[in-house]
Amino acid sequence: MSPEKRIPAALLILRFFLAIFLLQWSIEKLFLPDAAARIARSFYGVTLPVEASYALGIAELIVSLALLLGFYRTVSYGLSLLIHTVTVVVSWRQLFDPWGLAKVGNHLWISTWPTWGGFAALFLMRDRDIWTVDGWRRSRGALPTKQATGL
Repeated sequence: MSPEKRIPAALLILRFFLAIFLLQWSIEKLFLPDAAARIARSFYGVTLPVEASYALGIAELIVSLALLLGFYRTVSYGLSLLIHTVTVVVSWRQLFDPWGLAKVGNHLWISTWPTWGGFAALFLMRDRDIWTVDGWRRSRGALPTKQATGL
């Protein structure tokens, strides 16, 4: 594979797996709203009614699918990064106890750091992620150039 195709291929792989990662949380909110309520209570300190779980699940599903397809990259990649950033921030106790010494975390929580790095890298490289719906629309002339839209 030529060097000019490696970056878009790598970004496609990164985007696909990050979208699948985010998608599973949106599906959980839709199919297991009680689990979403428990997570909201324990990590975010808020009571989440079932209706709110469904609303968040639908919103996150839209963001996840937009990320998966590379649709409105600046918005969808930015929202995905923001969603995961909130998760990282509220799970700080688990992140600082990777071996469970204080009985709050375990080593699996460390995976939130490289995942956050993946979301940040994808957002920063969004203009090079061309194997997307936005890239296809731009190549077909359906989208103005980047300079005109700020996408």
